[in-house]
Formats: sequence, structure tokens, C-alpha cells
Amino acid sequence: MLTAVKKVTFGVLCTFALLSTSVLAFTATSTTETWSFKPATTTTVTGANTITLTSNLGTTASVSGWSSILSEANSLVNAASQLRLDSSYGVQLWNNTDSGSPSHAVDNQNGFDFILLEFPNPVELLSLTNAWYSRDSDVSVGAFNSNPFANTSPTWQQVANSAIQTASYTNTLSGSPYIFAEKTSIVSSESIVGVSGKFWLIGAYNAAFNGAGCKITCFNDAMKFASITTKSAALPTSPDNAQDVPLPGTLSLFAAGIFGLMYRNRRRTQR
Repeated sequence: MLTAVKKVTFGVLCTFALLSTSVLAFTATSTTETWSFKPATTTTVTGANTITLTSNLGTTASVSGWSSILSEANSLVNAASQLRLDSSYGVQLWNNTDSGSPSHAVDNQNGFDFILLEFPNPVELLSLTNAWYSRDSDVSVGAFNSNPFANTSPTWQQVANSAIQTASYTNTLSGSPYIFAEKTSIVSSESIVGVSGKFWLIGAYNAAFNGAGCKITCFNDAMKFASITTKSAALPTSPDNAQDVPLPGTLSLFAAGIFGLMYRNRRRTQR
């Protein structure tokens, strides 16, 4: 009887090993995409209306503009009065009190300016490239599962509190990609690296977005965003020679076979 049980146990282990090998043969892949804010033709919308973006791979997303009239964490956020994607300079944004330069940039003077991006699936924000900046170029970013402005007019602090993750970064400059994984955020323990969200906010430095401690040196920021790069969440795929395993059904049949073998060996022992 003991020998028979050992044989059955060995068979169980071998079969589980084969099943595990088939399951582990599946790999995970992700896709990196670039999104330009400089369309062939300059496009302008007002209020909460959106502009459609198309990545270098043909995926579409949308962008809208959001702003406050005070540069304070407890100031109310409303749709920007105007959002423009300029064919030469990228993102330009106005709130109800903006006039002159650099107020038409994404800035934190006389209010905080942000753009909200909505993607078809969760993505990680890898880099930001500015077409232009004035004085300083500190940014705040946040990832969200849902639209933080849906059916409400929150404060910036409430928006930040609803995020999956927020972080703030200094000196994004212009002309070359600012790669977040290669930089240290203002609060070093709060980073967006490895974080995925279906919605992303990107704007001029705002202390509510894990930016405490930067103080006056992080104001007077004004930027025109040229592009971003994102990475899609990894999706499981299998090699051409891998076979899909209907695991629950396979294990049920396998268990039935084990009990059958044990019962047969038990009857042989009793004879």
C-alpha cells in the first residue's frame, strides 16, 4: 500500500509541475506611446470641452483644462475658460483672470493650471517634454481611477486626496524629455514611478500634490507642454508554442483520477 501511495504522490507532483510550466509560459508585455500636444492645426476649446489626442501608435485619448483663480490648496477648481493645443508651442491654458504673458501658459500665478488626460486604459506616465517655460518649470502630477472633477467643483486638496498617487518635481526645463524615473520628487517618498491610472493631471507646481516643503522657490512656474510618453499596464500574452490550460477543469479531472487510482490500489491491497 505504501509503495502505491508513493507512486500516486510522485505522479501528482509531476502533473502539477507540468501544469505550472504551462501557466508560467505566459509572459507580460507593455506598450510605450508618445502623445504630442502640438497638432498639425492649432485647436482651441472652451470650458470643460475636450480635445482628442492620437498617440504615435494610433491610440486616442482626451485632454481638458482645469484651473483656479487663487494659488491655494483650498481654492475651488473649475474648468479653464480656454484650452489650446498650439501647433508650435503645445499646451496653452487660460482661467477667468488670465491676461498677457505668461498667463496663457500652464502656470501657478493667479491660480493653478492643470490639464486632465483620460486614456482608454490605465497607463504609467514616463516623461514630460516642455516646448517652452518662463522663470521656473516645477510640475505637479497625479494619477486617478476616475475623473476627479465629475459632477463636482472640488478644492485642489480634495482633488489630491482622491488620487491614487501624487508627486511634485522641480526643473523640468524644456527641449528634452524629463524622465520621472530618473528624478527625485520634492517629497522623495512620494513618486509616480510604477503607478498607473486611467486619468492623469499634469500642471504647474501645487503644494497639495505632495509638494510640501518647496515653499517660495517652487512658484512662478509657467510651461507649455509639448508631449508626454506613457506605458500601458502589462497584459498577459503567450508564446506561439504555448498552449492555453483550462486550469479549473483540468484540476477537477485530475483530482478525480487521483481518487480513482487510490481506490484501485486499495482494492488490490485488500485481495
